[in-house]
Amino acid sequence: MPVPQRLHSEYVELVLREISVGALRATPQQVTHPPTIYIGGGSPSALSTNLLKKLLSNIRTTGEFTMEWNPEQVTDEKIKLALDSGVNRFSLGVQSLNDNLLKMLGRHHSAKMALNALDKLNAAFGTGSCDLMFCLPNQSTEDFLNDVKALINMNLKHISFYGLTLKKHSKLPPQPEDLYPEMYLKATEILQTAGLHRYEVSNFAKPGHESKHNLVYWKRGSYLGVGPSAHSCLNGVRSYFDGKYLSWKKWVLNGCPKTELTLDIPDTYGKEIEAIWLALRTREGLSLKDYEKEFGRKFDLSKVEPFIENGWIAVNKDFLALKGEGWLWLDKILLNS
Repeated sequence: MPVPQRLHSEYVELVLREISVGALRATPQQVTHPPTIYIGGGSPSALSTNLLKKLLSNIRTTGEFTMEWNPEQVTDEKIKLALDSGVNRFSLGVQSLNDNLLKMLGRHHSAKMALNALDKLNAAFGTGSCDLMFCLPNQSTEDFLNDVKALINMNLKHISFYGLTLKKHSKLPPQPEDLYPEMYLKATEILQTAGLHRYEVSNFAKPGHESKHNLVYWKRGSYLGVGPSAHSCLNGVRSYFDGKYLSWKKWVLNGCPKTELTLDIPDTYGKEIEAIWLALRTREGLSLKDYEKEFGRKFDLSKVEPFIENGWIAVNKDFLALKGEGWLWLDKILLNS
């Protein structure tokens, strides 16, 4: 649900305040000179030009700087402001290029609006990503593949697509779940042929245009999350403030005390499962040498032998990587690992 505009100014002030005391949770270097920045999850493009300027003027990186956009909020003025503030990569929430599906999803843009926004952002930044959704109610395989082809024809450097997960008792029509494998595999084939290579389960990019920021997550690196419900991972410890907006506001105004953070410290088994799951999500896969070094034993290949035999997993030198239809069944493979 969109945040009322009357709260936008307050929200920006609170985010900047949390950043200013971020050294309480991270090292000063991680706060003042982050290697990458990603603004989104909510779309900052919803802010007025003045508030967006205030936000962007207080965050800097010499590395990858991605900003999320909603198609209906892309303007020449905001693009110039983002460029002047150091933003060098965009992420556009297209979701679908079918107006009926967009309306069903409650989106405020049309397919034409999305393509116009993409044209402007691509011309301005030269690199960036579009998000698509598949396995939507009333969506055919042809619908989805046409969306993928349209974005390829726009000379896009990065495309992400995700299967929709409906909550129980959703009022939306049922999903075409039987088409999920077909949609995913055919879209993957089209993208690979066009030179956008899969480097993570749901992410495809031309060489050199992979998201450096997202790779930090998948490689279990350190990151500082700022904002309501934002998660951080610092020195191997995951943490977040567990509370809605008003609770988060009170926490920030109180100086963001670390004692009020919820810590997520997995046990050895949890770390092992996470290491396998995140590694297998990527093109490189799981390094058997790194696994042995971290957990003090060799990976038991007998656990995944059936998946190797049916072509879902490949063992290349010292790496275990998903293959073919294995990309569809990561969770099933993980349960057997």
